[in-house]
Amino acid sequence: MDEQVRLSGLAREEYLRTLILGAEVHAKPCEHHADLLRKVAGLCNNANQLAHTANASGTASQESIREMLRISKETWQLVKEEW
Repeated sequence: MDEQVRLSGLAREEYLRTLILGAEVHAKPCEHHADLLRKVAGLCNNANQLAHTANASGTASQESIREMLRISKETWQLVKEEW
């Protein structure tokens, strides 16, 4: 049980109260988790802006397509490296 408490990131008392109340206790996310999610969210926002521009104009330039591919590859690389 000590290992489960440690992984949860909760104090022992809080961990036990949570279990008694019937809630699920999950392991605390890795330290780099929040940073990775911020990076991926930023890349997705950039991709969304490019898609919005393409939808508004009715066409996607080769430059926009290359940028979308770059963003996709960068996102995938971040996930592979940090997860």
